[in-house]
Amino acid sequence: MSNSSKMGRPLIDKEPIKNNLTIRFSDRELREIEELAKKLDMPKTRFIRNLTLSGLEDAKTLDKVGVLKGAQKLIDFKERLLNPEKFQTLQNA
Repeated sequence: MSNSSKMGRPLIDKEPIKNNLTIRFSDRELREIEELAKKLDMPKTRFIRNLTLSGLEDAKTLDKVGVLKGAQKLIDFKERLLNPEKFQTLQNA
């Protein structure tokens, strides 16, 4: 059995890739993505897909061991520390 869809695209996990998702990036973020994809000689869409699937696997692992919500709370806490102006606190309520 061939490892490609009818449109000639490779299959991931034996499922055809048929869904699109719009993601917004800052100019800096997009520049960084493009630079790294170029270093890997890979289209930026493939690079973003690889990063997303890798992050998905990490999230599934965190969920299996029961710490996914805790990890999100740590990410939220870090965001509050790095960008306090975005969050209302008791001092400026």
